Amino acid sequence: MFDISNARFAFLDIETTGLSPWFGDRICQIAVVITEGKRIKSTVDLLLNPERELSPSASHVNGLDESKLSASPKFAEITDQLEALLKDAVIVCHNAKFDLQFLDNEYRKLNRTVEYPNLIDTLLLARDNFDLDSYSLQFLADAFHVSKSPQESHAMADALTAKNIFFAMMDALKPTGKPLDDYIGIYNSPAWPEEGVYLPTELSEAINSGRRLFIKYMDKDGEISERWISPIEVMGLSDYIYLKAFCHTREAERTFRLDRIIEVAVEVPKE
Repeated sequence: MFDISNARFAFLDIETTGLSPWFGDRICQIAVVITEGKRIKSTVDLLLNPERELSPSASHVNGLDESKLSASPKFAEITDQLEALLKDAVIVCHNAKFDLQFLDNEYRKLNRTVEYPNLIDTLLLARDNFDLDSYSLQFLADAFHVSKSPQESHAMADALTAKNIFFAMMDALKPTGKPLDDYIGIYNSPAWPEEGVYLPTELSEAINSGRRLFIKYMDKDGEISERWISPIEVMGLSDYIYLKAFCHTREAERTFRLDRIIEVAVEVPKE
């Protein structure tokens, strides 16, 4: 049985070149925060050479320098370091399906599988125990009065923020009397099937909100347009993930590559 006051936690965040490993996207950054209970013991922030370009949306979000990435080690060169960090730890990440599908993919390229016997997804933890309007990392940070950690690295900032949100949620759940073990799940590759399309929380919630979305979209020539759209369906085709939507700007159905949507906001209903 784990004791939250002194358990070894590994708060994990992964940045990627795009939205899906099944369409060729790779890991380009891994941030890990190791704690003993709430006490930070170490932090590790690794840039990786993904051996492909960043998508427009990924570049906009993580702000990584492609020249630095191309000079960084490949995933196969950091596996020993990563496994040593995660060994015997309770691994905590937000929207674990999204991150771990990428780890799965990297290990499969090395003819290996992933096993994490002690995993907590803060997204599922929040959804199962708190009635909120959104479960994105930023919304949870606001809901639990957690300041988003200011870091040069987007991945490290998210890993530290996930840590603070996790402990805030566990403090709020103390009256239930449940031990930490009750919140721990098991991940054994390939427990989550390849055919699933797992999106970042903010994008998934926006698409499924049932409301119009305001997007900034970068076309193949790098030109950015602003549009109001109503999502219809997400489609995984042979090369990329697409969003079919009615475009109110063009007054017609359009298909948008999801990795070219660099900003998205949900329309706020009028009172």
